Amino acid sequence: MHRSIYYKSPLTLAAGSLLCATPAMAETTFVTDVSVGAGASTNPYLEDGPVESTASASISVAPSLVITESVTTFKLRGFARLEEYEEDFRTNNAYGVSGSVEHGLTDRTDLRARLGYSGSIVGINDAFFNPPDVVDDNFLTPIADDIALNGLNQRRHSFQTGIGISHSFSPLDSISADVGATAIRFSGSGVQNEYNFFNQNIGYSRVLSDRTSIGASLGLGEVNYLGQRQGDSTIITPTVNITHQISEDFTITASAGVSFSDAKNLIGSTKSSDLSASFSLCRTGETNNLCLGASRQTLPTSFDGVRSQTSFTLGYSQTLNRTDSVNLNLGYSRSSNSIQGLSDDFDYLRSSATYNHKFSERFTGFVSAGYSDSYQTGINRRANTQVSIGIRLKFGNNR
Repeated sequence: MHRSIYYKSPLTLAAGSLLCATPAMAETTFVTDVSVGAGASTNPYLEDGPVESTASASISVAPSLVITESVTTFKLRGFARLEEYEEDFRTNNAYGVSGSVEHGLTDRTDLRARLGYSGSIVGINDAFFNPPDVVDDNFLTPIADDIALNGLNQRRHSFQTGIGISHSFSPLDSISADVGATAIRFSGSGVQNEYNFFNQNIGYSRVLSDRTSIGASLGLGEVNYLGQRQGDSTIITPTVNITHQISEDFTITASAGVSFSDAKNLIGSTKSSDLSASFSLCRTGETNNLCLGASRQTLPTSFDGVRSQTSFTLGYSQTLNRTDSVNLNLGYSRSSNSIQGLSDDFDYLRSSATYNHKFSERFTGFVSAGYSDSYQTGINRRANTQVSIGIRLKFGNNR
């Protein structure tokens, strides 16, 4: 039943919406970011045991196409990165493409469809650096940060699709429904478990004032592992949420609920419940931005079925003057296996600091420094400290 929903409807809807997205009067924006850099790393793949430091050279290309008409917006984005190391390390290349269509069916009803693919080696700290080293997939469901794969040099391929609808009953009340599917595959993997993840979510929100809105949602997830029944899970997550604008600059968003899991094992199944919550506090200023975030989720992984994962993030950017700016990022995640009754934990810490100098509107230079480490009982990993320097060029038009 799930497969007929996820694999037929998104393509049908996307094709129909795409036809509506390209009228003669549409506004088209096409931009391509190209960055070239050089750097050095102490342990870029967070491998076990002794590792020699290495230098590297990299090039990244990120094209973006946006076509906007009165009631329809079509987005197509791509990314490709190649990084070659001096020492005997596997070449780090990443690539992906994603697309979405949003269509206003009526004044009160909006439809959306999305489709995407990405391939990269898990555990590389590129995503924390500027310029961005991942596909801009804000309109796709985020892939679980499967930190148990760190240090294994595993290339993960993720395929995503989904459709959704939103409807406003009044200026104050609205409802939304989404269905989606994610397929996780590995290149030549004999250890990790590949799986399909199907998710459904329905939510309601109400505006209480010009600064506050509340809501509730119910999510259903199905995890199916290939070639085995162990680890197959059902996750049901009811949550309540609130968004409040504290001031002109500060906004707080929070949600809280419970994830009820039913995971198959060798002798039957394990039922459990765990906290599901998220929190963000963000400030948007004229010259600086700050955002604090935290979350607790039950996520599918490539080891032992689903896991509980707790994450904390901090992001800060500061414009120093017309040409100079800095970006700081910090993240910490802990993945625990309490759902399966085991006690092994995985911890992942990463951070970066980047200085940018704009030579012109299309030409920027950058210098970055970062640190990342992954911890697991019984495994000795050398932390990765890396520095890089490079330039970023932007090409494109807007008509």
